[in-house]
Amino acid sequence: MTAVIGILNKEAVAVAADSAVTIGWENGRKIYNTANKIFTLSKHAPVGVALYNSASFMTTPWETIVKIYREQLGKKAFGTLDEYQQDFFRFLKEKNYFVDVDFQKAFFLNILRAVFNYINNEALQNQARLLMSESDEDRSEVVELIKTRIEKLESEISTNFISCPEFTDYTLENFLAFAGQPFDEAIKQVYTDSGYALPDVSIEQLKRICFLHLRSQFFLEFFTGLIFFGFGEDEIYPSLITVNVSGVFDDRLRYFIPNHETSRISNQQNAAINPFAQTDVIDTILSGVDPALDEFYINQHGDFLKKYNQDLASLVQGLSPELAEHLKNLDVTNIVNEYRKESEKIKLNKYIIPLMSAVANLSKDDLSEMAESLVYLTYLKRRITFTEESVGGPVDVAIISKGDGFIWKKRKHYFKPELNQHFFANYFKNS
Repeated sequence: MTAVIGILNKEAVAVAADSAVTIGWENGRKIYNTANKIFTLSKHAPVGVALYNSASFMTTPWETIVKIYREQLGKKAFGTLDEYQQDFFRFLKEKNYFVDVDFQKAFFLNILRAVFNYINNEALQNQARLLMSESDEDRSEVVELIKTRIEKLESEISTNFISCPEFTDYTLENFLAFAGQPFDEAIKQVYTDSGYALPDVSIEQLKRICFLHLRSQFFLEFFTGLIFFGFGEDEIYPSLITVNVSGVFDDRLRYFIPNHETSRISNQQNAAINPFAQTDVIDTILSGVDPALDEFYINQHGDFLKKYNQDLASLVQGLSPELAEHLKNLDVTNIVNEYRKESEKIKLNKYIIPLMSAVANLSKDDLSEMAESLVYLTYLKRRITFTEESVGGPVDVAIISKGDGFIWKKRKHYFKPELNQHFFANYFKNS
């Protein structure tokens, strides 16, 4: 896992990232604290890229891809950060040697299994005992629960569907031609081999669900968040653009830009703080309250109102059964929503706006120190509590300003710089 943060004001953008990477196997998980997550996107221009979640693009390390792109880019520069991001994805789509069609299908098989397992977990979350049973009656019940969840999910995913850019014109026929064999194999591995025979109507619904999921911006599988940050040639203020990338399927790149994770400094917006991946500690500092605790308070508020109504109903039951019934069925949703809005207003006025006003006036050095500290606090919480230490290792910190370009404030090396002068001598060679 990861903790990455980008902090921007009119002077610069600072990005900090931990070094933890989690590797999972069937028999457990292992965390290494040596991963690089921040890179220069150009050797000459003030632009960089950071990443979170998966460190690979369909098993090819992103570090390798970024450095190949950097060599190809050379001294070429673009007017805006958006153009750098677009050129990077143009490069990614053109270099088909990263993945071939057979590997695309093999990789998609893993996604299909993830979708099916998600459906199974949702369907059986309160009936786990059924999976341990081998009786025909219990197996039939499992199939019915899965069938019901499939029907509901098809409706949900159709209602909330937003397509990835390269899949807007992708048809069901295209999908079946590409994914027919992986789909049949996933059905066999997840259901048939386990003794569950899904009806034909459910299998057809699963095909439509997987088709919609492949096109959609909802990623069940591991994906990579690529964070582009810095200045274009024509930009006086920094920007930060996030792109979520899943992989290549049927020679189409599955990616999209989440609008809420993009920040552009302007005369109207003086500062921005963008946390990524594990954001709970950073969100606590920004808003003044732990997000999980805040949600608990809101839910409890609703529960207490309902209990209060029940108590009132009990008091008036003898006098007016009709009024008592009305109190029991009183909907408190609007009151809870009002409470939520007031809570958000207090957090905004008392914590977020004052903090952003301070960030807008920070120097480059203070920006980088703040970014590093927020990542370190996330690591510290994982370190001293009974949770997996999925944030850890050295914190790398980079800062980009219009005048100074890309500057490393802190950076780990897997080698000793004094023993590898040739590396630094060759860095700008032929570029």
